[in-house]
Amino acid sequence: MPRKQSTARRTDEPIETADAVLLATNTPGDALVSLNIEATADASYAVDVHHDVGSRTTPTTGWFEDEIVYDQADVDDPQDIRDTFYVGDAWLRVRVTDPAGAGETADVTIQEAH
Repeated sequence: MPRKQSTARRTDEPIETADAVLLATNTPGDALVSLNIEATADASYAVDVHHDVGSRTTPTTGWFEDEIVYDQADVDDPQDIRDTFYVGDAWLRVRVTDPAGAGETADVTIQEAH
């Protein structure tokens, strides 16, 4: 049986501030996730997860931070992050950990197959 697919996308999100959340999305659990970040400058990012299945709005506290880390020193191209992974959590978000300079932005896409 084919999986259902959903997409969350934000464009031109500022990446000049540490801990800025670029995108948060509710996941159905046991989802195959494809993450794409296309930035105008080098930066570092983290994927954080949250357990609140019943929440209809993005949780403000209780995140488990740094579930996945994309440190600009450790990735081949910190302006073009592409990754695929399974997630069982109710929420995930992409957060800037080491910011770029003023005025720099990123497009972020999270696609889920469930």
